[in-house]
Amino acid sequence: MILDDIQKLSKPSAIAEYARGAGLLNMAENFSMESCQPELTGLLEKYIKPYANEASSKYGLLELRSAIAQKTQQYYDYGYDPEQEITITHGVKPCIFAIMLAMLKEGDEVIIFEPAHKSYDAAINITGAKVVYVELKGPEFRFNWEDVQKVVNPKTRMMIINSPHFPTGSTLSELDVLRLQKIINGTNILILSDESFEHLVFDKEMHQSFSLYPKLRERSIIVSSFNEVFHINNWHIGYCMASAKIMASIRKVISLIGEGSGLPYQMALVDYLENNNNFKGLSKVYQHKRDLLLDGLEESSISFIPAQSSYYQLISRNGKVDETDVDFAHFLMKEKGIAGVPLSYYYHQKTKSKYVRLNFSLPDEDLIKANQLLKSL
Repeated sequence: MILDDIQKLSKPSAIAEYARGAGLLNMAENFSMESCQPELTGLLEKYIKPYANEASSKYGLLELRSAIAQKTQQYYDYGYDPEQEITITHGVKPCIFAIMLAMLKEGDEVIIFEPAHKSYDAAINITGAKVVYVELKGPEFRFNWEDVQKVVNPKTRMMIINSPHFPTGSTLSELDVLRLQKIINGTNILILSDESFEHLVFDKEMHQSFSLYPKLRERSIIVSSFNEVFHINNWHIGYCMASAKIMASIRKVISLIGEGSGLPYQMALVDYLENNNNFKGLSKVYQHKRDLLLDGLEESSISFIPAQSSYYQLISRNGKVDETDVDFAHFLMKEKGIAGVPLSYYYHQKTKSKYVRLNFSLPDEDLIKANQLLKSL
């Protein structure tokens, strides 16, 4: 039963919790709802009993770091040194906080692009650095490099580039990367490149990892995760890659703020990554799901640009000039039984938005149902 106080719902966690309790089509979660591969869970079972209380190095199991180096070499033609340039962390968020604490000081400025993950500005704020916001403009949510150039100054210490982008599903093009290189040339600006969705890029496009570009690579800290691609959100295994000099500073912080990820989880991933084909086909799975959700919607009142990556699709509604994204999200819950997230949640201050984010990592039959419900608008 839909509660009268549904109007109070705006945070993703609250919407998702409500959707689960009310039996709605839950497209509001911040993680993939696909199941972990049985092979991977089987490998975890192999290691969990004998190594349940064993700890790895604070910087991660060397064998897993080596596997990440091999993967990066395979996909981006560059192999980081697993001993000095790759560090495993207990998820992406602790990794980001450690990077900020290591690389920023009071008075520095950091450019982030909104909409954005909430952890970015939270991590910056604890260092005393200043957040400078640049807005990605809908409906395509592309980078406007003229806007970026206007805010770059001698105090700019870092930019956070998130591509494939959470929560819009947009991606960087090769031209974007070249424009970025031109802007930061001759500066001391570092790049934190969050590439957590690197293996979920659609329509035969190529992920533009900063590992591919030597000039960017030497000043970039690349952050990624296995959680999104292998559907292991509760394993909490993230990692970062950077030059030995930068990584040494990051590791000083990591050594102080926490222990490494669970050893059995890391060992299971080492074995799983021996099969290089485990990344292949992932983008096709999610592209198929995206297409199921969007099939024929261009003939309805729903407006959208197909997501280029991840498992999030933004939609809005034509002909509703005064309708906000919160209004639209509440309408979908009340009238169609679909739970989505208002995009305005991912801005640092109240922003007028018309977009709702839908997580399409649902079973195919649920996506077909969602498609039919949206077509009826």
